[in-house]
Amino acid sequence: MKYAQIKAGHKLHLVYEAGEGKDLSSLIPAGHVSKPLCNTKYFTGTYRMTINLPLKNACKNCLRVKS
Repeated sequence: MKYAQIKAGHKLHLVYEAGEGKDLSSLIPAGHVSKPLCNTKYFTGTYRMTINLPLKNACKNCLRVKS
């Protein structure tokens, strides 16, 4: 899992990276990341950046869905 930011100043959302997914039928292809786990309405299909660390700015809904 990685964290992705949709727009500057927004929270970081959890996303699945290549080879990950909920089950075998929904694996993410190489070179792509999934939509945010919390299904935020602000996602337009692209991310500003992806990062491996939350830096205290993680979306609380994504963390709740992950658990």
